[in-house]
Amino acid sequence: MQHTYPTTLRYLADNVRRQRKSLCLSQEELALRAAVDRTYVSQIERAVGNPSLLILCKLAEVLDADVANLLSRASDNTGSTNS
Repeated sequence: MQHTYPTTLRYLADNVRRQRKSLCLSQEELALRAAVDRTYVSQIERAVGNPSLLILCKLAEVLDADVANLLSRASDNTGSTNS
């Protein structure tokens, strides 16, 4: 199945929010740990931000997730040990 850009942004938004909450992190704490602005985390979680690969990597590291999983449709795709 081919994914459109808006669909992928929505997957990213949902996955970042879900994983952040599962780690009991606020947007501010995630932003501080990833060295990005809190408002940018908010934009990403609302699917209006267009993060660079560097930002995706920083977020994935803090969230203990694979970048590819953050961009995929969620079922339970959090964490970095998926096969």
